[in-house]
Amino acid sequence: MLLELFFAAAVSQAPIVVPADETAQFKWDGGALKFDPACRDYTLDTVQTDTNCAARVAKGEAGPALAIAARTLGTAPARAADAVKLLEHAVAVTDSPAVHYLLGNVLSSGQQAQPDYRRAVHHLTIAADRGNPAAADLLAGLLILGKGAPRDVPRGLRYYESAAANGFPQAAIRLGILYLSGKQLPKDPAKGQAWLDAAAAANVPGAAQYAALAKAQDKIRNFQLIPAPNPADVKAVRYGTFDNPDIPPGFGFDLAFQAVHDAPIDDPATLARLEAGKSTLPTPYLYELARRLGPKDAARSAITYLVARMRMAYDSSRCSDPAATESLGAWDKLFISEMAFLFANGLPGAPLMAAALAQEATLPADTQPWWVCRSGMAAMTAAMEGKPGPLQLNPESDWPALRAQARAPYERRAAAGK
Repeated sequence: MLLELFFAAAVSQAPIVVPADETAQFKWDGGALKFDPACRDYTLDTVQTDTNCAARVAKGEAGPALAIAARTLGTAPARAADAVKLLEHAVAVTDSPAVHYLLGNVLSSGQQAQPDYRRAVHHLTIAADRGNPAAADLLAGLLILGKGAPRDVPRGLRYYESAAANGFPQAAIRLGILYLSGKQLPKDPAKGQAWLDAAAAANVPGAAQYAALAKAQDKIRNFQLIPAPNPADVKAVRYGTFDNPDIPPGFGFDLAFQAVHDAPIDDPATLARLEAGKSTLPTPYLYELARRLGPKDAARSAITYLVARMRMAYDSSRCSDPAATESLGAWDKLFISEMAFLFANGLPGAPLMAAALAQEATLPADTQPWWVCRSGMAAMTAAMEGKPGPLQLNPESDWPALRAQARAPYERRAAAGK
C-alpha cells in the first residue's frame, strides 16, 4: 500500500511538485528518522572520546552512524572506506532507509569513495521504495543513465515524479530538462515546460530561471563547433538551450564520442573498444576509459586519467590558436566529478605517476590533434563561413619540446618519490 501511494504521482496527468521537505533524506515508512544531537559532531577519529556515542555506533544505531559517517566523509576523506563500513554495519542492523540512502549516495557519487553503482542501486531502491524521496531522485538518475542496472528510462521517470511529489522538488527540474533536451527520451517541450513551471510555483531554487529559458529557447541562437579530421566535415551546428551536447563542443566533442559517452557505464562492448583503442583513439577516449575503469580498478583509472591529461596538454600545445590550451580545464571539469575519489587524499603517488609516464611514452607523437585544435573563435568563425580550412598547428620541429613540457610536472612528482 505504501509503495502504491508513493508512486501515485507517476500516473497523474499534471505535474505534482511539493515544496522542499527538510526531512526528505530521512523519510521512511510514513515517518522520518529523529536525530539525537549528542553524537552528531564526532568523526570516526574522535568518537572514541565519548564512550556513550562510541557504544551506540558499535551497536549500529542509525542516527549516530549517519551523523558520524557524514561528518567523517566531509572532513576526513582518508577514512572514507571506514565510513562506508560504518554505514554497512548500521544498515545490516537497522535496515533504515535513511542509511540505505546515504550508503547509496556515497557509492554512486565518486566523490569520497570508489563508485559501486550496482550496490548503490540496491540500497537506493530499498530506500526509495520505502518512502525516501531523496533516494528516489538519485536512483532515477542512475537508471536513466544505465549506471548499476540496465538503462530503464520509464522507471527512472516514475522515481523522479514520486520524488518531486514527496518533498524533493529538485527532481521536477531534472524532469523538465529531460523532456526539453530529448536525449534519453522523446523530446516533449510542453511537458518539460509544465514541470519547470510547477517547480517554479513550488519556489524551487533556479526553477524560475529554467522556466524562463524554456519559454525563450526558440529565440536563442546557440552554435557549437563540431570538429572532424577532414576540413569538409567541420560544422557549426545550432543547438537549443537544453539540447546542447554534454561534451564541450569547443574542446574535442564530436557525435561519435558523444555516443560512446552516453553508453551505459557497465556496457562491456564499450569498455572493450576503449581498451583496444587506447593507443590510437583520440585523447578524449582516454578520459572516457578512465571514467569507466573507476568503479572497476582505481589504480588503472588514475593512471589512464593522468595519461589523458598529459596527452591533452600536449595536443593543445601543438595548436597554433592558444585558446586550445583551455581544453585541459574543460575536460577536467567534465570528468573529475566521477573520479574525485582518486584525489580525495591528494595527488596520486610516485608509482602511479611513473606508470602513467611509461604509458604516455608509448603513444605516438605525430597524431593530428583535430579534436582540440579546431576550437576557439577563429575556428568557429571559419566554420560558420563555410571555410574551416586545414588544421593550424605549431611547427613540427617544436613538438618534442612541447611533449617534454607536458610531461614535466608528472616527472617531477615521480622523481619526488611521494
